[in-house]
Amino acid sequence: MATSKKRPNKAKSIIAQPLFRSRQEQPKKGKGSYRREASQQNWGASVFSGLCFFAGGFLAA
Repeated sequence: MATSKKRPNKAKSIIAQPLFRSRQEQPKKGKGSYRREASQQNWGASVFSGLCFFAGGFLAA
């Protein structure tokens, strides 16, 4: 008996690519629109700018 070689299915391999994955759009406003990553994006920079402002105020006084 001859063994058959297993060949990749081209259609399945094309559909498995990330381009064809289904995505759910996030609403810009309203219910479900809160994005945790975006709200904390510049949090660290604002702390340092506030400290520099207060330090400058104390030195000038």
